[in-house]
Amino acid sequence: MARTVNQTEHAVKRDSILDAARQLVLDKGYENFTVQDLLDVLGISKGAFYHYFASKPAVIEALTERLVDESERLLSPIVERADLSALEKLQCFFAETIRWKSAQQSLMLALLPVWYAEDNAGFRQKVNRAVARRLAPLLTAIVREGVNENSFTTAYPAQAGAIIIAIIQALQDALAEQLLAARAPAQPARVNAAVAIYGAHVEAIERLLAIPSGALYRADATTVEEWIDAQHLRSFTRLGRTATDED
Repeated sequence: MARTVNQTEHAVKRDSILDAARQLVLDKGYENFTVQDLLDVLGISKGAFYHYFASKPAVIEALTERLVDESERLLSPIVERADLSALEKLQCFFAETIRWKSAQQSLMLALLPVWYAEDNAGFRQKVNRAVARRLAPLLTAIVREGVNENSFTTAYPAQAGAIIIAIIQALQDALAEQLLAARAPAQPARVNAAVAIYGAHVEAIERLLAIPSGALYRADATTVEEWIDAQHLRSFTRLGRTATDED
């Protein structure tokens, strides 16, 4: 007789593993924590762990998927707001994305080397497709509304959401490259390059929709410096913890 799986219980236990993995990523870095660390924290057996996840990379993939889920839950209500114009909805969409990423800064920085490792290109492509599938329709709905209001101008509103997501993902890739190569204190040339990269991609979105330049948020030097400093502090702290563990 086949075993009956309690879906709610399964989801709760799976989430508990992800919560523990998230904390270990924050505390030790992905490369320094092991499946055994997870077992010790949760007090479970290897068999119990492998019932939910096939490997440590599978845990990180699930953590990333959970971030995508969370971003969709936060952004979806913006589309339905009757008190905002289409431009205001687009501005709110970007502002909420930035606020959410800032709130998740430590986790984002901890996962950055994993996401952009050379052998993870396939995983990154999979995540990008999932993000586009979930978020592009939200942006398309906003663009259609803007076209109907005559505040956006594009002959291709049905495709606009996917194009905007592609621009955002290209921006994320370019900024990740800058962050991973940066050293603290932040060098002016590196900061200026990141600011210019951000501005160029946002300008492309504004031109796509024929909205005024400056209508959408652009990162400034202070914001870029804060992210670089946070990454440096995280790397320094993680190295200190690793050395302590080895002692």
